[in-house]
Amino acid sequence: MNETDYLLSSENNAKRLRESIEQLKAGKAETHELIRNPKPMPRFLDIEASSLSMESYPIEIAWSDPEGNIEGHLIDPCAIEEWTDWDYNAQQIHGLSREQCRDEGVPPEWLCQRMSESIPAGEIVYADGGGFDESWIDVLFSVSPVFDRAPFRVAHSDTLMLTLLQKVEPDARKCWDLFDTLRVKARESVEGRHRAGVDVQYLIELWRLCLAASNQ
Repeated sequence: MNETDYLLSSENNAKRLRESIEQLKAGKAETHELIRNPKPMPRFLDIEASSLSMESYPIEIAWSDPEGNIEGHLIDPCAIEEWTDWDYNAQQIHGLSREQCRDEGVPPEWLCQRMSESIPAGEIVYADGGGFDESWIDVLFSVSPVFDRAPFRVAHSDTLMLTLLQKVEPDARKCWDLFDTLRVKARESVEGRHRAGVDVQYLIELWRLCLAASNQ
C-alpha cells in the first residue's frame, strides 16, 4: 500500500526532511554509506494489504535486488485462520480480490523463507509505505514457525531520497518541491500503480532520478 496518497502537509513534509537528516547524523551508517557510495542500488519493497486497519495483513509483496530485478508474489490469506480482515474500498484501489489471492497466492510461510533467502540478513530495504510496510512485514513473519522476525529491516525511502536531494538543495521546502517534481516524473515512467511490483519499479525510477539530481 503506497503512502504517496497519504502525504502530510508541506509543513510536515519539511519536518520529515529535517528528521531524515537528523537520523543520518545520529549514526545511520548503512544509509550514510549508500548516499556516499550509491552503487549497488538499494533494495526497494512495496506491499498491498487487506486494508489499513489494525487487523490488516499483506496480500502482495514485491522487492528488488541491487541490479534492479523485481520479484513479487500474491499471498494466500486463507492459509492463516486469523486473516479475515478485508476492505472492499482497498480492493477497488489495488484490484485484487480475496478469491484471486487465495487461488494465485503463495503460502505466507513459504514467502517468509523466500524473502529470507533473497534478502541478506541485516539488509535495509526501503519502502515508501514507511510504518505501514514495516508493520505488514512484522505481521507476515509472525506467522512463520521458523522466524521470530524478518532478518532484514524496513526503512522509509524518503530518508534515502531526500538526503540525496538535500546535497543540492539544502532548503527544506525547496527540497520537497524538487522531490515532488521527481515523484511525478518517476510515476509517469511506469504503467499503473497500487500493485506491488509496479510500485517497486516506481521507487527504482525515483531513486535514479534523485541520484542523477544529486550529482548535478
